[in-house]
Amino acid sequence: MTTAALDRDPPAVAGGSPAKTTPYRQERRYGEEELAELREALEQGTLFYAQGQKVKALEKAFAESVGAAHAIACSSGTAAIHSALIAAGVSPGDEVIVTPITDMGSIAPILYQGAIPVFADLDPHTYNIAPTSVAARITPRTRAILAVHLAGNACDLRALKKIADRHGLLLIEDCAQAHGARYEGRAVGTWGQIGCYSYNEFKHISCGDGGVVVTEDAALAKKLRLATDKCYDRSPDALVRQPVFLANNYRMTELQGAVALAQLRKLPSIVQRRRDWCGALNERLRDVPGISLPQVTSGCDPSWWFYLMRVKPQTLRADADRLAEALRAEGLPVSAHYIGNCLYEYPIFTQHSAFERGEHPYAAYPYARGKCPEAEAILETGVMLAVKESYSDADLEETIYAIRRVARWFAGQ
Repeated sequence: MTTAALDRDPPAVAGGSPAKTTPYRQERRYGEEELAELREALEQGTLFYAQGQKVKALEKAFAESVGAAHAIACSSGTAAIHSALIAAGVSPGDEVIVTPITDMGSIAPILYQGAIPVFADLDPHTYNIAPTSVAARITPRTRAILAVHLAGNACDLRALKKIADRHGLLLIEDCAQAHGARYEGRAVGTWGQIGCYSYNEFKHISCGDGGVVVTEDAALAKKLRLATDKCYDRSPDALVRQPVFLANNYRMTELQGAVALAQLRKLPSIVQRRRDWCGALNERLRDVPGISLPQVTSGCDPSWWFYLMRVKPQTLRADADRLAEALRAEGLPVSAHYIGNCLYEYPIFTQHSAFERGEHPYAAYPYARGKCPEAEAILETGVMLAVKESYSDADLEETIYAIRRVARWFAGQ
């Protein structure tokens, strides 16, 4: 669409016709591949991971797909992180440095270990944890850095690894939103000692709920397996039920493993289509006034779980809520502010209300607005566009036109 056409065509909120003339293209997520794997799982006569073959096959295939020596399946991405913290020896009073923009699934495991989440600020362009802020938060009680790869964009892993190595800390990667993403040619999840992934219904690939943990370290792999299974050693020559540390039941069933195995084969296509679609979006929106586009971390080949733009209110003459409202009127699946507030503003932190009674070590740590100014600004100005690999070229053209038209109208008021 030409500049002249943009000038003549008002956005939908100003009486124009919506830019989106057809619904976004959808495709069936689960099909014959998953059904075939499920049938085989049922025909085994067992759905228990230690006796069946589907979870084992998934673990082998997943480890190979990311280039890791060991993969351990579990029941969710949250379980993956909790198991990682257990294996890493995170204990009451320890501190874990983490991002304030993520899901509670990244943070709840820290609290369950009796440890203290310490929130570091973010890079304003990549939206990932800033290494300089991480370095500034390290204390003698710091045990680990939890690097969350937001929206399929890798953290600055080389810088984080240097910091972790310098201070003797564990680097744990939360790759729940970053299936298929790579950093300097290596899969995310393989830079730290442990990488954690999610098979939640809303991730790149899914089995409804599930998770996987990867590591290069054989000793960590053994402890991770115990951490997912009540510290029960299922090896043939082991004594029965002799737990030596506290662990939960985070086992993956053979049904989940079967679906996840079929889904894993689809991942390369899913990631490539998202990469192409969002890469084109970034390229063709570069000159749009009043909007800051997501910046891919240097060295990263992202997998784009969603697309987060930021409003420049003084240029656009609109805030995130008004922009989101105008884009929704055009037919775009957008929302403002992503998770709303930084996690440390949630009542569970400001009120230290994790448990009804008793003292938790995090109660001594003050949580309040102002801790991470860049993160707060990202949420205040952010407008998130939902992304699916099924989106077509026509969807791309109409999305670009809608954003350009709405931004030009706001900027010209």
